[in-house]
Amino acid sequence: MRKVVCMGILALLSLPVPAQKEGEAGQQAGQVTLKEVTVEAAKVIRKVDGQLVVPSEAQRKSAADGYSLLGRVALPHIRVDETMHTVTALMNNGEVQLRLNGVPAGKEEMLSLDPKQVKNIDFIDNPGVRYGEGIAYVIDIHTQRNTGGYTVGADLTHTLTARNSDDRVYARFNRRNSELSFSYGFSYQDFRGERSSEAADYLLADGSHHFVSREQTAGRNRTVGNMFQVKYCLADSSTYVFQATLSGDGSNSPGSFADFLLRDGAVTGTFRKAAVESSFSPALDLYFFHQLGKHQSVTVDIVGAGIYTDRRTQNDEGGHYAYRADGRSWTVRSEAVYENRLKPFTLSAGVQHMAKYTRNDYEGDVSALNRIHLGELYLFSEVKGRWKRMSCSAGAGVADKTYSQAAFRYDYWTFRPKLTLGFEVAKGLDVRYTFQTYRRVSSYAMVSKARIRNNSREWTVGNPDLKPSRVIQHLVEVSYCRPRLTNNVYMEYRNNQNCNMGVYERTAAGQFLYSQQNAGSIRMFYVQDYLKYDLIPEHLSLTLAGGINRFFNVSSLYRHYLTSYTCGGNVQVYLGRWTLAGFADNGWKFVEGEQQGHNSPAVYFTAGYRLGNCTVSLYLQHPFQQHPQMYRSQVLNEYLHKEISQRSRDLGNMLTISFNWRLSRGKTYKEIRKTIQQKEDRQTGIM
Repeated sequence: MRKVVCMGILALLSLPVPAQKEGEAGQQAGQVTLKEVTVEAAKVIRKVDGQLVVPSEAQRKSAADGYSLLGRVALPHIRVDETMHTVTALMNNGEVQLRLNGVPAGKEEMLSLDPKQVKNIDFIDNPGVRYGEGIAYVIDIHTQRNTGGYTVGADLTHTLTARNSDDRVYARFNRRNSELSFSYGFSYQDFRGERSSEAADYLLADGSHHFVSREQTAGRNRTVGNMFQVKYCLADSSTYVFQATLSGDGSNSPGSFADFLLRDGAVTGTFRKAAVESSFSPALDLYFFHQLGKHQSVTVDIVGAGIYTDRRTQNDEGGHYAYRADGRSWTVRSEAVYENRLKPFTLSAGVQHMAKYTRNDYEGDVSALNRIHLGELYLFSEVKGRWKRMSCSAGAGVADKTYSQAAFRYDYWTFRPKLTLGFEVAKGLDVRYTFQTYRRVSSYAMVSKARIRNNSREWTVGNPDLKPSRVIQHLVEVSYCRPRLTNNVYMEYRNNQNCNMGVYERTAAGQFLYSQQNAGSIRMFYVQDYLKYDLIPEHLSLTLAGGINRFFNVSSLYRHYLTSYTCGGNVQVYLGRWTLAGFADNGWKFVEGEQQGHNSPAVYFTAGYRLGNCTVSLYLQHPFQQHPQMYRSQVLNEYLHKEISQRSRDLGNMLTISFNWRLSRGKTYKEIRKTIQQKEDRQTGIM
């Protein structure tokens, strides 16, 4: 009898398994138990534009919110700060977009996320043409949705060693096809331990050197934040989705200052920098999705937003200098996308439109009135899919971009093609090549007509005549994925042609004016290796990463080169209700134009305990460092050489406690996935 049972099990295991569809892969990945035999499936599924990651049961249970879940998953080239609630790209090569079921997600959505309802995480490390420019990675978290009941909860984060808190309360009510949700957040930060130092060598027109040092002796950086969000969703997962979201984000810095000791040649003195700022950003988002038959769909999204900013700035170095900036900005963005899920490819096409008006009024020692009109019409089409061992994604976008400010204006067309080819060499081993070229537009603030004094000798001057630059990118990736092992090797070459490069102009009066010009090219080449291994599945995992970066900055005025190295690691331990984690990296070093920067290393430790509906976590950052260095930079200009460093006593040995409570009633779920790709606009245009 025992022999017959064993033969039956072997016969079942030998049956052919049909290929999974992309959407079904996340639901079926994990563990399948067949009597006494356990079969582990890969938790990382390769895609044309990235990978689909299925969190383990231990990761979902131990995570308190969206940030802690991303920290446990440990995605390549991503740093997650669970205390400050930030997600950044380690290579500083663009933004990281967070999305929840396709919808751009902010801090509110991430903190109210229930990790137990997460099905999978779509990590797009090769965003297609529909995502726009400046996006390095997209992290789209797919969840299930209640169709009945309610969810209420709170996420409270307080630092024990510094004045820092970030609290959220939320509620969500579901009835059949309708969902109504509310959230409110309050944050407070009052850092008094930040210290910066600066040593500058000015080469004057007569050939003499003038040395100046600025040492911060005291300071305070205080910010109070309030936010609210009201969302209504009417959805039938097989036919339509309508969602309306009203949100508001307010920030107030009632009085931040920094006192400095100045050594200007043989003269020693003191001066103060101070700033008072308030801002409010309301937004209304209307989204509609309609399924056309089994394979086709149409999606429309319209977003209207405003940014109201009032800033007062004072800098007493070299005499009293103060100005006020009154900023107003209004933006309307819309997008419509058609998608046809053919076999074996998916075709998508769409149109995006943006109209933005910015009015910044400078008064006081800075006198300027900037009225900037920006417009963009973007048409794109993309096809992607997989056939046998081959995968392909090909797309193209055409944009008409307009800009006007006083007598300065341009109207130009850009073409953005992108091609990705992949091949499965062997089971679990994939090779992928990507080519794309696109235009990059400078920051709105640098096209301003304003001229701002930074100190007694340095000024920042806007250049309304800046033109977009051309970016050419080549990327090769080799990936090997097995149930317990994932290894990715990335090699990228990027060439920014005729880009906006920093330029210093020295005047006869001894002033040094910084601006940007289309002066040359910036090239970058880097190789990165990412390795993740589950030493004990569901209990102990290890992640290691390292790489080498090479930068080339060449213009008609200067040439600067840099070779830098990156390394980091992550350890996750799951012990029932307890979770222990450690993360460390050496930051990243880069050179752009005439500025060489080094973002600081990071060391984090986390201990979490889960009890019923509550999770309590302790976070220790920068251990055994009383005044960790947060940033270091150099100016490499032939007329001006300057070294700047910034340290923070508040972030040294920073101990933070987080309390998460969530109560949910309702056991029926369905998936709501919003596929539009709108990008949040936070540029005020103020220098």
